[in-house]
Amino acid sequence: MKLRSTFFGSLLLTILLVSGTFAQNETASKVNPKTSNDIKTTLAGKAVRVENIEQGVAEALTLIEDNHVNGKKLDYNELFKTAIDTMLHTLDPHSNYFDAKEFDQFRTDQNSQYFGIGATIGDLSDADGKVIATYIKATFDGAPANRAGLLYGDKIVDVNGVSMLGKSLIEVRNFLRGPRGTPAKITVERYGSGKREMVEIIRDAVSQPSIPEVYMIRPGVGYIAMKGGFNQTTYAEFIQAMRELKAQGMKQLVLDLRDNGGGLVSQAYRVANTFLSAGQTIFTQKGRIDGANAPPYRADNKTPDETPVVVLVNRNTASASEILAGALQDHDRALIVGENTFG
Repeated sequence: MKLRSTFFGSLLLTILLVSGTFAQNETASKVNPKTSNDIKTTLAGKAVRVENIEQGVAEALTLIEDNHVNGKKLDYNELFKTAIDTMLHTLDPHSNYFDAKEFDQFRTDQNSQYFGIGATIGDLSDADGKVIATYIKATFDGAPANRAGLLYGDKIVDVNGVSMLGKSLIEVRNFLRGPRGTPAKITVERYGSGKREMVEIIRDAVSQPSIPEVYMIRPGVGYIAMKGGFNQTTYAEFIQAMRELKAQGMKQLVLDLRDNGGGLVSQAYRVANTFLSAGQTIFTQKGRIDGANAPPYRADNKTPDETPVVVLVNRNTASASEILAGALQDHDRALIVGENTFG
């Protein structure tokens, strides 16, 4: 199992957002088809400097503009974003670049609530893996989608007159979310019957719990599904779940981190701190920017919880959830069961 801290994700994103906005404008203004013949490739040498890369990119863009069938219809923002993603992935496959809109969504996902219809959605793909539609996986109790009667398997055809067929899950999610009190007119194709219906749902505040399920598997064994990422209420939800399970006689705990993509490292630290003794290292951070290197973050709990723990992980267990699983594993505080994690 490979475990890696991504504590500097938000700092990296902020830096890239600032530099990305500048570079997009700079690149677009420098590339001029009329002067492309004057651009010479300078990447043959062993030592490649930033100015060499700029010239190489400018030459490549000019060649595409002049020769590709869609060369006059380029989306420079998308090209630039893809280039940054590729550069990052050559260094670290687990680093990502977010543009301003994606970064806003990233921060929204770390909140304990958002405004929308209150449903989880999934992709439908064809035999080649191409996304063809999006469907309802579940609705939250009491949420607008639940009250409107949306059910598992209902295919989302369009939202407010815009077709959702073929759009990515993220795009569909963004159409479903919006300001509180605004309508989402959703055409769905009912699972089983194939009948199409238009359902109007008024967007409202939707709780985004980190822990959707808490129950006793059998006498003495409790289960906590910590699958909603680490947001601002994760630790409080966890403590409440532990109290409920102990009141039911829990002596052993199964902590499910499968499909937990991470989130706020501070919340993962607090959960790990529940089980570790004062002085035990939970995670360390290293970097090249000022203030990046800091002493190890250690537990400060003088009376740690001694409940035996099994942690479930899979290939989608990432970031802060890996920090939690790794800390418990490093100190022999939990048995880790499942697949290799994401990082």
